[in-house]
This record gives sequence, structure tokens and C-alpha cells, in this order.
Amino acid sequence: MLKLMDLEVINMENNPAAKHALQFCHTALTGALDAALAVQSQSRKTVEILLEQSPVIPHEGKRAISDWFDAFSQHTTAMKGVIDEGFRPFHLYYEE
Repeated sequence: MLKLMDLEVINMENNPAAKHALQFCHTALTGALDAALAVQSQSRKTVEILLEQSPVIPHEGKRAISDWFDAFSQHTTAMKGVIDEGFRPFHLYYEE
């Protein structure tokens, strides 16, 4: 039975397609998360400017929105760490 962590069965050293597939998956996932973090950062700046200029929204509402942005950023960064950790066993096979 083929196990995910059984690197000898996959033998990526002799299989360039597997090596390129791993590189592609890792690059795609990290690129998507980097893009999400960039969009989140720009959105946060825009919302903060709008909130500063709006006298209608109470301080508690502004704080809740700021906390939401903090939580989103922390979870996205944590997800990036999980992806990097998941690809770590394969690091030796696709890094040149």
C-alpha cells in the first residue's frame, strides 16, 4: 500500500514529473496565500482610512473590525506555516 510519507516508493530523485508537481503545488499555495495577505493588507488600510473619517461608527465597532483583520492575518500566516511544514519532508527532493 502506498503511503504519503513513504518517499522510497515515490522515488522522486528519478521522477522529475513528481519533483515539478511538488514545486508547482508549493509555489501555487504560497503564492495564493501571499496574494491573500497583500489584498488583506490593502483592504485593512482602506477600511482604516474610511473608519477614521466616519463619525457614525462607534469606537467598539472600529475595534471589532480591527480585531477581525488581526485574526484574519494571524490565521492566514498560520496556514502558510502549515503548508510549509507539510512540504518540509519533500524539501530535499525538489530544492536544487
